[in-house]
Amino acid sequence: MNINESTRQYIAAHASDDVAHLALHPSKDPQVDMAVVLQQIAGRQKAREKLPEWYATEGVLYPKKVSMEQCSSSQTADYKASLVEGESFADFSGGFGVDTVSLARKFDKGWYVEPQQELCELFQHNCKVLEINNVNIINGTMEDHIADIGPVDTIYLDPSRRDVHGRKVVALENCVPNLLEWKERLLAKCNTLMVKLSPMIDIFQTLRDMPETYAVHVIAVEGECKEVVFLLTRRDAPWHDSTTDPTIIAVDINKIKALSVETTLETERTTPPRIATALGAYLYEPNAAVMKAGIFNALSQQFQIAKLAKNTNLFTANELHEGFPGRIFRIEDVHEFHPRKTGKELSHLASASITVRNFPMTTEELRKVLKIKDGNACYLFGCTLWNDKRVILHTNKIKGE
Repeated sequence: MNINESTRQYIAAHASDDVAHLALHPSKDPQVDMAVVLQQIAGRQKAREKLPEWYATEGVLYPKKVSMEQCSSSQTADYKASLVEGESFADFSGGFGVDTVSLARKFDKGWYVEPQQELCELFQHNCKVLEINNVNIINGTMEDHIADIGPVDTIYLDPSRRDVHGRKVVALENCVPNLLEWKERLLAKCNTLMVKLSPMIDIFQTLRDMPETYAVHVIAVEGECKEVVFLLTRRDAPWHDSTTDPTIIAVDINKIKALSVETTLETERTTPPRIATALGAYLYEPNAAVMKAGIFNALSQQFQIAKLAKNTNLFTANELHEGFPGRIFRIEDVHEFHPRKTGKELSHLASASITVRNFPMTTEELRKVLKIKDGNACYLFGCTLWNDKRVILHTNKIKGE
């Protein structure tokens, strides 16, 4: 991407401006390329939170909006890179190159494969700016170049999750490339195949589809589930232990530290659930990574907390466990739910944050019944207990976002 001096100066002068406003009020200087201006300013503004190192590096150029939205964040890219090791890697889903850069800092050499020429040119430019000099850039598809690369220690793949009409898809067989068709050939080229999949993926069905999986990492950032990453290896590889059950790790990366819960598929299946028989002093709400991973039995064992009911993914205990991966609330009161009666009992509350778990109403429906405005003065949970009673738990938050 060639940017003339007038365009460069305009970008610098308007770096913090609203992009929509700039689009409606373009520069009158014919030398200013407004398409480039809007793309670069929008990209850099997005990078401020998503890619802070890239944002802080002078000279980085940014791609079109869709590529910025689809790329990994610095936090998730660095976390994924920490899961693998060796001398060489290949990223067959190059894109903007965020994952490639994180992997390049772990390996001696690597390959970046991307069919869009514009993205290849941007990546080549950004490699110089970011001082990455150990990556070979290939403008093409995985299908065309898999024979030319490897074997390598790690292959990274982020299958496209959009169909020919641009609609989002989730199932493996609908992604491009179709991993179910390509996994054997990919595994023949590497020791570890790392695959990034949608947060909407059915983890347990995917484990059945990909028995070569030895670990699943559900990655959340600041309480929002971002990625589900599968690590696979050949079942006939000498380093593969066929008796080992897949590990499932739910991790939430925040500004302080990463909180994680780890178990195996078999342990989660065979560990009896801890179901409460009474409410303790505290209510525990798992974070998004744990909720997606569904490893509630491991969670309850690790923190000695009990689930409110089989299908109510909230927990309770009399002890305060500050390392819990999620939000913690002090239970102030319990109201058995009767629409009119409960509404009167809570009429003194001007506002509250309302959440429902295993409850016959949506959050908004419950809010209308209780006639309570949205706010964080306190926290109400509509849920079902172990004895099938539907209750409203009146709580105050003591930990978590």
